Amino acid sequence: MVTDAPWTRGDLTITRSALAVVEKDALRGYAADEEACGYLRGPAESPLRCDEAVVMQNVANKLHAIDPELYFRTARTFFSFNEKKFDDAVRAAAREGRPVKILYHSHLDAGAYFSPTDAAVMSMGEPPAEEGGAITMGPGPAWPLAFLVTSVRDGVIDEHRLFVWDAETRSFVGQAITVVEE
Repeated sequence: MVTDAPWTRGDLTITRSALAVVEKDALRGYAADEEACGYLRGPAESPLRCDEAVVMQNVANKLHAIDPELYFRTARTFFSFNEKKFDDAVRAAAREGRPVKILYHSHLDAGAYFSPTDAAVMSMGEPPAEEGGAITMGPGPAWPLAFLVTSVRDGVIDEHRLFVWDAETRSFVGQAITVVEE
């Protein structure tokens, strides 16, 4: 696993082509009535640059179908992914010299914010047991990543916001991102 991950402190640059993949996935998710999710990676020698996006499957609807009481939210307002596959991808990408730097997901007809549920799950805490319920923040992210949220409103990309973990405040804080042509 990566020991020094400068991208977890913010100030990231994302290529237009990588962001286009995120946007295409977010629009696909909007049309399917589900949050999109995936990750961005880039060269180890340019630790603040992301130049590739990889789409993952949101399994929230499958979880909801299996146990609608525990997984009370559908993929419209929740995202979940196969953590073993993701962990394998993170490890493989690091070995290839192209570490995973950002985990992304989209919000449908809502802003690009880090929700309490996002914060609880991504900090390895406890999400709410019911809609509007209390969360418990955890000790911090399971992987050394930044987090991108893309808002889609009325079928159009509205905004992107990047968040990083602040260990001192035990919260996710907004950071600037720069989009560059290749």
